[in-house]
Amino acid sequence: MAPLVIQTENLPEECSDWLAERVDLHICPHDSLRFKELLPRADGLVIRTYTTVDLSMIQMANNLKVVGRAGVGVDNIDVQSCNQNNIQVVYTPDANSEAVVEFVLSTMLATLRPIHKITTPLDIDEWKLHRDASVSARQFNETTLGIIGYGRVGSRLGKVARGIGFRVLYFDIREIEEEFGCQFVDMKTLLRESNVVSIHVDGRPENNNLMNTSVFAEMKNDSIFINTSRGSVVHPHDLATHLTKNTQAFAILDVHDPEPFTTNYPLFGIDNANLYPHIAAKTATAMKNMGWVVKDVEAVLRGEKPKHEANP
Repeated sequence: MAPLVIQTENLPEECSDWLAERVDLHICPHDSLRFKELLPRADGLVIRTYTTVDLSMIQMANNLKVVGRAGVGVDNIDVQSCNQNNIQVVYTPDANSEAVVEFVLSTMLATLRPIHKITTPLDIDEWKLHRDASVSARQFNETTLGIIGYGRVGSRLGKVARGIGFRVLYFDIREIEEEFGCQFVDMKTLLRESNVVSIHVDGRPENNNLMNTSVFAEMKNDSIFINTSRGSVVHPHDLATHLTKNTQAFAILDVHDPEPFTTNYPLFGIDNANLYPHIAAKTATAMKNMGWVVKDVEAVLRGEKPKHEANP
């Protein structure tokens, strides 16, 4: 019999169809009755962002051999418990780096150099006022970008930003050799000297609320803060207070805790914060790259070594 695999969230149709040709695939949400019925018999599980594989789920999945995460992080999977129960965890660490870097650059550049088009005819005085109001305070080659976390996304962002003239500083808990003209500095130097701070860390517990009042206090009063990593790394009340006190500061946030947020989210309705619905990786190429985690899932079920396996 073909191995039974449950897919709990949408994948590109091409990826789901590929897997369905090789296994007995069932697509159903993790909170559905059908999922609970199938889980004890499932050989494989394919998830994305909003399914949590914890110990209680693992204990219900007596036949489970592999969990595939269509994404770059495995924060929503108890990898240690999986390994202790002989369940391999596979994922797609290289899938969306380019897409996330594009999102950071697109939103950052538009904020640094806002360009307003003409929508109505203007007389000469209005024309001059419009031109005067469009003067940017700083060129890109006069701007310092600070990158917290210098892994796949952070280092790619640094390389591209250097290519268009930015001075780039970075901080990482690991010792990473300087390249592309980017400069390694300590955290306080990065915060103090950067006009833009972009964070790219993982969701390990010690990173919870990493960006808090004491950290924001070290930043320039008019700096731009960008988070495309994890919502949990930012203390939302502290950031809201920082933005309220420093009206020239700005925040670009694509990830939040919780998701989706409600009207009582501290950052909701703050004029100098742009909030996005977790879309940095939403390019067709990145989505397909993440969806192809199904190839590693199928490889494990055939007894072969996967391309990308997560370790606790």
